Amino acid sequence: MRRLLMAALAAAAVAAGACGGNSSGGGSTASTPPPSNSGTAGNTLTFTETEYKIAMSSSSVKAGDYTFKVDNQGKFPHDLHIATPDGSEVGKTDVLQAGASGSITVTLKAGTYSVWCAVDAHKSLGMSGTLTVT
Repeated sequence: MRRLLMAALAAAAVAAGACGGNSSGGGSTASTPPPSNSGTAGNTLTFTETEYKIAMSSSSVKAGDYTFKVDNQGKFPHDLHIATPDGSEVGKTDVLQAGASGSITVTLKAGTYSVWCAVDAHKSLGMSGTLTVT
């Protein structure tokens, strides 16, 4: 009886360890992703565009490689541009039709970046923002 209890406890411990969500390959697939602003490769920032706003998932991030996921939730076409303070563009999406999504991958160094929609006069109508990189 004692052997059976020990075997059951050992099996329960192994099962509990397998549900820990570690990245060693065995276990739950519900692991917590790294924060989107940690500055390591593979980070994602989400930009939601509507008339005439750009909402960013974060306006301050650490330097590193990022994928900008852009969702056009507006009724008109929009795009997304990003530039350094001197105006050098580091990335842009294609023009996205209403309901469409796109993405770009950029490497960000410390500084303040401008983001905007360049379709028609959207930037002058308020579709712009600032992204701070530390």
